[in-house]
Amino acid sequence: MAFLYAFADENPYLISAKEAKENFKDYIFIFADSKENYQKEHIPNSINIDAFYLQDIAIQNKEKERCKYLPLCPQTAKKLFSENGISNKSKVIIYYTNPDKPYTATYVWFVLYSMGMPETNLKILDGGLNAWKNAGYETTSTFYNPKKADFKPNPRYNVVATKEEVLKYVKERPEDTVLLDVRSFLEHVGKQPIQEIKRVGHIPGAKFIYWKFFQGKDSFFKPKEKIFKTLDELKITKDKKIIISCSIGVRSSFVFLALKSIGFNNLKIYTGGWYEWGNDENLPIWEP
Repeated sequence: MAFLYAFADENPYLISAKEAKENFKDYIFIFADSKENYQKEHIPNSINIDAFYLQDIAIQNKEKERCKYLPLCPQTAKKLFSENGISNKSKVIIYYTNPDKPYTATYVWFVLYSMGMPETNLKILDGGLNAWKNAGYETTSTFYNPKKADFKPNPRYNVVATKEEVLKYVKERPEDTVLLDVRSFLEHVGKQPIQEIKRVGHIPGAKFIYWKFFQGKDSFFKPKEKIFKTLDELKITKDKKIIISCSIGVRSSFVFLALKSIGFNNLKIYTGGWYEWGNDENLPIWEP
């Protein structure tokens, strides 16, 4: 996929490869993909925080359930980010390798944001590692060992939705709230079972809009005019509370940031997602 990288100039959450290179010493770079890919190639002095590793920690330790549906418990986030040299004042650039999985970067962005990091200090590298390489900038396979820092979580509980909040929506269907299912259409209609999840279908009342709809062909996000056109058709407006759900929150993070980029402020991710909902047979579902 080719990227023009121009969208970074108008989106406060994106940074171009050129600007990232020019301000290299001011930022901590986070490689958001797997350890195996990190070992192959990354931007010099990058730390490796794998988005799916964060999910593994959360699932194994039941962190979301124990910590009010934050993606990680604050004490876990404190240890992880401190060990990786991130403090509350750090300026961070997060990037990905696979153009089909930009949500790895947005999920790490969301975890940091949910832990109280100022949004002005968090950037996504527009075009990811490919943009960096296409600009002719250096990469390395050398492991980077950062100096430890002191990260102090200040959780934003208002950006996550609990199972109870979603269930209340299902029962009451308030007009000021929209529940989005951003998984694939086959997942939404129950035609793509997931091995770790008992049931198929979707949460009753959820509107389907595939996360990839928000991805641009020549930019990280689709032009805002095209996004607004579709949102208006679905009656998804800024005055409503938007709860975003996928399987475990990773794909939802891409939509969260896309909507935040165009002025939506009342946004939440149901971090339990279909992994929790589909495995709890006490909860109602739409099924084929």
